[in-house]
Amino acid sequence: MQKKNQKNIVYILAPAKTATGGPEALHQLANSLRENFNFTIKMVYLPQTVINPVHDNYKDYSINFTNIIEDNENNLLISPEHFEYLEELNKYKKIKKIIWWLSIDNYLNSRFRKKNSKQLRSILKIPLAIIKFFNNVTFFYFGILTEQDYVKLIYKYIKIKNLKELTSIDFHYAQSNYALTFLKKEFKNISYLSDYQRKIFLKTPNTETVKKENLICYYPFKSNDFVKKIISYNKNLKFIPIDNFSTDEIIKLLKKTKIYIDFGFHPGKDRIPREAVLMRNCIITNRKGSALNNVDIPINDEFKFYEKYSNLEKINYKILSIFQNYESEFLKFQNYYLKILDEEKLFNKQVRENFINIFEKT
Repeated sequence: MQKKNQKNIVYILAPAKTATGGPEALHQLANSLRENFNFTIKMVYLPQTVINPVHDNYKDYSINFTNIIEDNENNLLISPEHFEYLEELNKYKKIKKIIWWLSIDNYLNSRFRKKNSKQLRSILKIPLAIIKFFNNVTFFYFGILTEQDYVKLIYKYIKIKNLKELTSIDFHYAQSNYALTFLKKEFKNISYLSDYQRKIFLKTPNTETVKKENLICYYPFKSNDFVKKIISYNKNLKFIPIDNFSTDEIIKLLKKTKIYIDFGFHPGKDRIPREAVLMRNCIITNRKGSALNNVDIPINDEFKFYEKYSNLEKINYKILSIFQNYESEFLKFQNYYLKILDEEKLFNKQVRENFINIFEKT
């Protein structure tokens, strides 16, 4: 353990009054740094105009917040990858800077929106509209191409390490293997730093006698046109959208469902599939973003599908197989389940390894 050094202040940028996976991870990091190093930790919430910016979900962390950042070499400023936060990060010249890449897609999409006018974005997306049209005509023969996929194609041949907002960064941390693989091609000063599941899910007992039903749940805002096709193809099955649910309502639902489907773009190591597995759901995903590898979403290939019309029958067969053989099918997720239970311990180990000499390395 590093001895307490009053000169070291760690500032962490986070969205004000917001409760999603990203802000949760940022507060987990603040808490871990405080417990492992005794650094002075201060959250900096954006926008700074929000009164009482701490969301109720994070008040138990009891992390101090401020609107003033002391810009000197003894301090450290940590930012998520969203472009507007990186703009804030680059206002400071002396402080050491870290980007924690909680996603890749969110950075590229936020940059694309901020750096291009609405009119220019519309022009740039004309090829996407044409591809989508022919894709519908061919019943997704080429798979789904989303706006997130398209923006990644636009940036594919751009050296992002040379982009202005990334040239003065001292360290990069990647929350997912997906992000790590992408960024290692651009940066040498990068390490892996994941996160862990919310304690309310970890503490929720799975030994309760809750009868599992032949139900499938999904998040509408993480879905695309292909999910609609899956639902339409399986009209006799019950799909429940998780829409504006409280955490307690989500837990109650996941305890009785057997399947969680996620055909989103998986910008990082997603929390929602982990929540579902903890509540003993089988997972069915596409093969995009972090779901493409078997580190971030370590499930058997038989549960991952390309978004093609020809796969609808295969997905239907897998759903029915889970319903009929739920216990044996869920056994295939046991390693994933155990991995999730061990995440907090691993996270704290990674924090200690990554930050032990952080103030001496630059």
